[in-house]
Amino acid sequence: MSAQLLNVLKKVPVPIFGTAATALKFGAAKASKAPIAAPWALPAGAGALWFVWPAVDEEWKASIFGGGSEEEAAAKVELSEEAQEKVEKAYVVDAGHVELSDEEKRVMKAVASGDFSDLEKDWDNFMLRAANPEEDDDDDDDDDDDDEEEEEEEEEEEEEEEEEEE
Repeated sequence: MSAQLLNVLKKVPVPIFGTAATALKFGAAKASKAPIAAPWALPAGAGALWFVWPAVDEEWKASIFGGGSEEEAAAKVELSEEAQEKVEKAYVVDAGHVELSDEEKRVMKAVASGDFSDLEKDWDNFMLRAANPEEDDDDDDDDDDDDEEEEEEEEEEEEEEEEEEE
């Protein structure tokens, strides 16, 4: 019987190994060396579980390990209609209706028709201001540095006055 099975396995194609008989021989050789790796089974299993466990569905965990009673799982929070309506409208931003000025309406109408000439003037002005290296728009950082220096000077003056009084 085993000779017949081996003959059949020699004819069955298996990717990578060529035939099922070769795959069977390879598997048998590897299985004979399995006891050498047995002490690593527990650490490997713990590592795999540590890696995979967060991805496992909570319902599956509860069904397999009995993480809670079915009554607790079935008990869902029921909201009143008013609360449900608030939840549904929570993401809706109601900024109110902002009225545009006449000039803004005119620009919006021109942009809708494809005429950007009014905006091009603003863009050109911005480009001129942005490209001017002598104009320093970054005054905020300089002001902060100046404020810090002034505070340090005031503290030093106060310390000197205290020392003179003593």
